[in-house]
Amino acid sequence: MDPDMHQQDELYQQQMFQQQQHQLQYNGEENMPYANNMRQPSSSLKKSKNSLPQPEGDIEEYMEVLLEHQKNCEKSGKYVEAEMAKRRLAELKVEFEKRSKTEMKQRHQCEKQEIEKAHLSEYNEFNEFWDRKMLEFNQEAERVERETVMRHQEELRKIQEELDQQISQKPKDTAELLNLRKTEEQLAKQQEYMEAHKIQQRIFQIEKEEFEKWNFQRNQKIRNIIQQMKQRQQNELNALRQRIQSGQEEQKKIRTQELEKLLQKYNNVKKELETTQVQEHSRMERSLKNGSVINASKIMNQSRISNASFAKASKNNQY
Repeated sequence: MDPDMHQQDELYQQQMFQQQQHQLQYNGEENMPYANNMRQPSSSLKKSKNSLPQPEGDIEEYMEVLLEHQKNCEKSGKYVEAEMAKRRLAELKVEFEKRSKTEMKQRHQCEKQEIEKAHLSEYNEFNEFWDRKMLEFNQEAERVERETVMRHQEELRKIQEELDQQISQKPKDTAELLNLRKTEEQLAKQQEYMEAHKIQQRIFQIEKEEFEKWNFQRNQKIRNIIQQMKQRQQNELNALRQRIQSGQEEQKKIRTQELEKLLQKYNNVKKELETTQVQEHSRMERSLKNGSVINASKIMNQSRISNASFAKASKNNQY
């Protein structure tokens, strides 16, 4: 062993022996086995380490106990015990700092994942809501359009029947036909049959011409009325389809606006969480640098509570 190290060790042992003798006298203790141990300076450093307070509670509480023990030993002149407490505190501080940073990093990652999970859930609910809403709108639009087409068909059928009934199938006899029939009747009474036959043929020819002319005019009139109705119906259907298209475009516009709000809210929540975590990390670093274990522990606990409340509030603000 190096002579200097040997001399330093002997000094620690002598100090420990004297302090423990002083402690026995001060406390009035006369326990012989313990006193005999005090007469062994070579094991005093080990005994001093064993005399440290036993760990109770969590590491933060134990470190506070050790710190208090160190101060008490310092005041009472138990420098070896104070040194051992200081060394143990240094070890625990390194352990606490490492554990605290690891725990904070893991918790921050979990908080980010919770925010992302909540956002994904809200995003899926948003899409499900709008997909369902737009599907229902389109289904209702199809139903209305289908019923409108069926109503138009029924209207055309009814107007066709009404026109067939209202417009005569045969034209009214003209004055010429009435006079010819009267002449035909007179010639037949006078037994001028050949002349009556000629008049009869003339009547047939005129009736045929008048019927063809009337039938053409009749059909043309019906077609015009039907065409006018069809045009009116087509205008109504076009207006309906235009309203449906406008409604669909309005829904798409609102959906886009609401999605932008949702994404902006997520970005705000994410940014706020990042700011909170950076502030927490800075406070933790300052507390650890200043050696305040209690403050660092309080920061950890307060951050757990505040971030838990923050995550809950974000989740409750879902779409």
